[in-house]
Amino acid sequence: MFLLNAAPKREYDTRLEQLVNGTINKDLIVLGSSRGAGNILAEQLEQDTGLSSYNLSYQGTDIIFHEFILESLIKYNKAPKYVLLNIDSPTAFLESNSIIFRTDVLLPYTKYNYINSKLVEVAANNPLSSIFFTLRLNRNHFKYSNKLAREENPLDAFGSMPLLKNKKHGLVYSDKNQPYDKNKEQASKLSALKNIQDICNKNDIELIYVISPSFRVFSTNFYKRLAKLSKSENHIFVYDSTNPVYKNEDYFYDAAHLMKNGAQIFTSEISEFIKQK
Repeated sequence: MFLLNAAPKREYDTRLEQLVNGTINKDLIVLGSSRGAGNILAEQLEQDTGLSSYNLSYQGTDIIFHEFILESLIKYNKAPKYVLLNIDSPTAFLESNSIIFRTDVLLPYTKYNYINSKLVEVAANNPLSSIFFTLRLNRNHFKYSNKLAREENPLDAFGSMPLLKNKKHGLVYSDKNQPYDKNKEQASKLSALKNIQDICNKNDIELIYVISPSFRVFSTNFYKRLAKLSKSENHIFVYDSTNPVYKNEDYFYDAAHLMKNGAQIFTSEISEFIKQK
């Protein structure tokens, strides 16, 4: 039991433990993958809108993981007024090796029955671990050094991870509108999207889908597909594609992620959208 209790204390990112302990009670929650983590600044949202805000985006995670985070939020915390769900355009509903359900985020927290049950559900832990606690142990429990903050995008006090260091390589803006084939969508990801909408509707949460800037032309084909999947009560926020900043590589870490200076501009657009509503 000592090993189970010790592992969470070595984690730099404690958001998941805060979540299951019911200490994240905010007006506005940001969900998403790395684009949500780095492109949307919760502290700035709070300052701009007056809504207490927190970012629960995790790098490399898919919409099924976002669904799990939202379910956990509602189970153990007060329901927020707003959920901003950053949607990875155009890959959110497609098979991907880069955005997945990240079991590694959960594995240090197997001391919690709720977390362990989820790992069993996704076949990442032994079904008998619900009875035998020794079966909950994994390599995270045998590491004795603390995990350190990432130098290029440390986690801030509001849960965001803005990118601070530019890769300093030449980016080429793509003006080709990508085709989108809905036949390649995964049923499990579409189901997660539907469940997120249902959870928000049931708990009187205003759901806003957010599409972040990329160093390429805005994908109208993906937008049209998302609009069809979205229920009428939800909203889709798209960055200002006419802003020349989003064609300037000085504001981008790479083709998919903004630097902090770009994130500040993008977040201000989101704040204005919320205030106008």
